[in-house]
Amino acid sequence: MARLNKRMTAAAGAALLLLLMVPAVVFAYANIQYPASVGVGKPFVVRVTSAAPLEKISAVWQGRTIPLDISIWNEKYISLGLFGTQVGKVKPGVSRMRIVMETPGGGKKQADISIRVRAIKYREDHLTLPEKMVTPPKSVLNRIAAERKETGRALSVLTVSRNWGLPLVRPVGGIVTSPYGRRRILNKKPRNHHGGVDFRAAVGTPVKAALPGRVVLTGDHYYAGKSVYVDSGGGVISHYFHLDSIAVSEGDVISPGKTIGKSGNTGRSTGPHLHFGLSIAGQMVDSFPLFDTTIAGMLKDTALKRVELTGRQ
Repeated sequence: MARLNKRMTAAAGAALLLLLMVPAVVFAYANIQYPASVGVGKPFVVRVTSAAPLEKISAVWQGRTIPLDISIWNEKYISLGLFGTQVGKVKPGVSRMRIVMETPGGGKKQADISIRVRAIKYREDHLTLPEKMVTPPKSVLNRIAAERKETGRALSVLTVSRNWGLPLVRPVGGIVTSPYGRRRILNKKPRNHHGGVDFRAAVGTPVKAALPGRVVLTGDHYYAGKSVYVDSGGGVISHYFHLDSIAVSEGDVISPGKTIGKSGNTGRSTGPHLHFGLSIAGQMVDSFPLFDTTIAGMLKDTALKRVELTGRQ
């Protein structure tokens, strides 16, 4: 019996030694907060939080890959992304976003989330304009084509560093004369949905930057008139149209509230006003809700997906 006990003790000791030699599995998780549904044209926030180190995060949304900034707060790795869908461009239904996370040492984990895009019925705006502004003469078609390429490049800028925050600064104090999303009927001819928000503003009214960032384009364009485009990172590009004068230059780094110019009536315009637009990774979205909300407010009542990040120690 004593001999048996010795053999059992030796076997138990060997098993314990073997167990100690096997690396322990450590389970770490990343939590993804996102809206289960959102109205077409409306912006939304996605947040990724991880206790484990993350080196890179990107989101694939509506066919584009958007690199996201990572910050460390309270010993957690946090990434925030602002997204949206453009009315007339994205159809209602379920859209999928892919979150790709890279960890130190080359590890990669991806997770798919589903967001239901709800239909919204936007009203129509019937406007009367000089016919040349609705159907431009052939003499300006080359100019318009060149300007579209130029503005397309500005709207395609993707920088990682996140400069945007919420709420946005209201660029002028006037009332909204034409909200986002309305279908434009110009001289009884159907055109695209309105891609921005029009504010009433007398000629010469100072226009403030709604977001911080870097000026990526200024110009005097056939449709938009004198305009300014600002990159705030993560695919977030704001633009200001129909200005009377411009007070910034390409490459300038600006803070929210800085005067970027004065409002006017240039380009295709029916009267003095400011057109403010917000493009997120190529999607023109409704900026108006962002003047009265915070990031925490945007993340209320969101869905949560937990992604396992597994390592050994």
